[in-house]
Amino acid sequence: MSELIDAVTSWATSDTGKTVGAAALTALAWAEASTVVGAAYMKRMIPLRITAMLGNVLGVTYGLLTFSPPTIAKHAINLPLNFTRMREMRRLIASVREANDSDLNIEWLKPFMHPRALGRRDAVFLKGDEADEAYVIVEGRVEIIERGAILSPGDIFGEMALFTAHGKRTATARCLSDVSLLVITYEQFEQLYFQNPEFGLYLVRLIVRRFEMNHRDEELESA
Repeated sequence: MSELIDAVTSWATSDTGKTVGAAALTALAWAEASTVVGAAYMKRMIPLRITAMLGNVLGVTYGLLTFSPPTIAKHAINLPLNFTRMREMRRLIASVREANDSDLNIEWLKPFMHPRALGRRDAVFLKGDEADEAYVIVEGRVEIIERGAILSPGDIFGEMALFTAHGKRTATARCLSDVSLLVITYEQFEQLYFQNPEFGLYLVRLIVRRFEMNHRDEELESA
């Protein structure tokens, strides 16, 4: 065994070994650079993170071989960050799939929302207002005045205008009691939509199901 180690050491310190080693380091550096460029061209978030993680592994290896602490630190820090973001996106997709299989379950959306409290008789929005937010009721009741609909905790509303051409409210929503809401902006909706096409697909399916339910309610009222 010691003879083998001596032979490898001797070869590595020879001119041939040094040439091969330099070529290997160059190839490793180019491979790491290729993953950085490749990640920038990725259109889907999960493949982007996987490519970035591969680049991080190559970068750490290159830093160790070249004794470059800044390179090691950069990639060693980014590797778990990329892994965490990839896992979050996978969980989001799984949650949206689960929501799509259930009856308008919006639990998956709550981590992306922020709370808002309104008092009795306060208007959440007025008919004709520019629409830029959607809401989930946590506590209290909200009336959609033009439709005569009373919304209770767990109901989502205000999301339909995101998919209309004019982007204006078609009805007034007023609080019948003190109300606690969870709010998500349309900008956040769009960011989640464009980050991953698969997320967008399931989001659109949820909204279409909402259209279908509203349409059935109107048919029942007119019957």
